[in-house]
Amino acid sequence: MGTEAVSLNTVLEYVEKLDIEDQQYLQEIIHRRLIDAKRMAIVSRAKQAKANLQKHKSRSGTAKDLLADLNG
Repeated sequence: MGTEAVSLNTVLEYVEKLDIEDQQYLQEIIHRRLIDAKRMAIVSRAKQAKANLQKHKSRSGTAKDLLADLNG
C-alpha cells in the first residue's frame, strides 16, 4: 500500500460504490478506530501530566488553590 495522500472526495466516491451493509460495517470500523485514537490521546496526555507533576512542572490542587495562585 502506498503512502500517497487520497482526497476525502475520492474516499467518499469509493464508499458510495459499496453496498449498504459494507458501508455500515465501514462506519462501525471508523467509529471504533476513532474511539481508540481518542483513548490513546487521553492516555498520552495523562502520562505527560504525571511526568510534569513528578518533575515539579505542575502542581495538583483544588479550584480554590488555583484561584489563590492566579490572584497572587
